[in-house]
Amino acid sequence: MFLKFLVSGGLGVGGLVVLAGLHLPPQGCPLSRLLATTCGAAVAADDAPSDKPAFAGKWGKKQGELIIDFADKDVLKIAPHGDSALIAIVCDYTVEKEGLVKVKVTGLEGQEEITKKVQEHVPVGLEFNFKWKATGNAARLEDVKSGNNIDMLKSHLEGDFEKKQ
Repeated sequence: MFLKFLVSGGLGVGGLVVLAGLHLPPQGCPLSRLLATTCGAAVAADDAPSDKPAFAGKWGKKQGELIIDFADKDVLKIAPHGDSALIAIVCDYTVEKEGLVKVKVTGLEGQEEITKKVQEHVPVGLEFNFKWKATGNAARLEDVKSGNNIDMLKSHLEGDFEKKQ
């Protein structure tokens, strides 16, 4: 933020000097040329994309059918059987430091018979968290934790993912 303030101020002063006619072409003011060159590069570097994990779109597990869909800024859907309409675990989520995702199961969508069976293992209200690390079109979900016994959920979720189109 401070860098942007300095850049804006430097460009503004340089612009006023040029508008006032104090340094006219063909050569122009060497200081304003230097400010335009260095400050423009600083803004471009400051606005470069960061290495923050991607929390958007659909991600499919590389060695399975499971799909994780960051459907909204705070809604996560876990589809153990891929895009089929069999079952989806709907959750609210928040992102903490270093890719830690805190999740709370808010509902189950899908066929009634299947949702009853899944409800026994993944009840509404279940809270857990995991670490999400994404780079480009590849991601890794690891370190699933909860106060409840979630070994089955952990074994299904953890692993390598790739971005779905």
